[in-house]
Amino acid sequence: MNIGSNARLFTIGMAILGLLAGCAEDQRWRSAMQEGDSALRSGDYTHAEESFVAARKEAEVLDPHGKRLAETLSQLGQVNRELGRYPRAESLFQEALAIRERVYGPAHAEIAASLTDLGELYRLQGLYAQSEALHQRAREIREKVFGADHSKTAESLNNIAVVYQDQRRLADAEPVLQRALAILEKQLGPEHSLTAITRDNLAKLYQAQGQHARAMPLYQRALTIHETAFAPNHPIVARNLENLGDTYRAQNQYPQAEVLYQRAVKIFRKSLGNDHVDTAEAMSRLGQLYELQGLYSQAEPLFQQAIAIREKLQGAENPQVAGELKNLAGLYEAQNRLEQSEDLYKQALGIYEQAVGYDREVYAKTLKSYASLLRRKQRSGEAERLEERAKVVLKRLSLENQSQGKTAADVPPAP
Repeated sequence: MNIGSNARLFTIGMAILGLLAGCAEDQRWRSAMQEGDSALRSGDYTHAEESFVAARKEAEVLDPHGKRLAETLSQLGQVNRELGRYPRAESLFQEALAIRERVYGPAHAEIAASLTDLGELYRLQGLYAQSEALHQRAREIREKVFGADHSKTAESLNNIAVVYQDQRRLADAEPVLQRALAILEKQLGPEHSLTAITRDNLAKLYQAQGQHARAMPLYQRALTIHETAFAPNHPIVARNLENLGDTYRAQNQYPQAEVLYQRAVKIFRKSLGNDHVDTAEAMSRLGQLYELQGLYSQAEPLFQQAIAIREKLQGAENPQVAGELKNLAGLYEAQNRLEQSEDLYKQALGIYEQAVGYDREVYAKTLKSYASLLRRKQRSGEAERLEERAKVVLKRLSLENQSQGKTAADVPPAP
């Protein structure tokens, strides 16, 4: 079970649309962009995409190689990223970045916005080195343009910390998050949605450390703010619900967790559709909760649906699919369906070993789980070899994390 260490993290990059000034002659483009932005903030991605496509047509006539088209491409890329269409999103973001570099030069705030878009896209795909480099470059630009204590700089600090958290570099992430939160609370106020996002990420850090009592009030406050700032059926609200549900689950408060997970599934289905990775993630969490309670018949179809959705959208060789296979393998093992369980563990390990950018801690846990199954089948020699492999992976990961631990020391202390 990996639910407790898989809290939903938020980067800050879905900007409130800042339409270009002095454009009275292009009302159709402006109207389409405003309509798309409104739909994007409410979680209606289908409507948002339609509006931004219409805006792109107008921009290609009015401003074929300029600022309007870059802004339109950036917003359209965000929609595709939210819908899990990563190659399409990357193409749009790269095109927007190329235009902005040509129009603004290499050190403009708009360049930082494009770097942030791409950094989040790469993070979602587990490409952490690329993601961190882009977010660091965006931070450097924003510090020069806005200053070290500006909210835009704090946004980049938050995003860098999220990349660290994804890699379990919690000691690196904490001072960066604290610095970002202090800036945002001072510049935007404690109830602002961007402040809430950073506070939510800090809660995830506490949760990963097992400090659930510290995490819960931060989650609850972020949820309240986001329910006010966004529509109640927005995906951001659903992600808050998942995180709060994780905290209840970790404290064995299963009925409370179930209500939150079910609500998250419902929101994702309504806003993103049945075939979306976020819908699959919410189903998987709910399935893991049912498994913990021995409700195997309720857990199994949720795991199977999550696998099917991820295979369809991300491909059968994606590490996220391997994680779902591991969940189903654990369920079958709990039911003494050992042959089915072993087949799924083998599939999961095969995917991890061929993939790039997967979570090696989860890979090590899968090795250990498969070894436990093999011991039940009286195959202790094979089990020992898998356990040794898991130790090697975890030791190497620990050494790498220690060598990377210098990064956060460069961040100034919170004011």
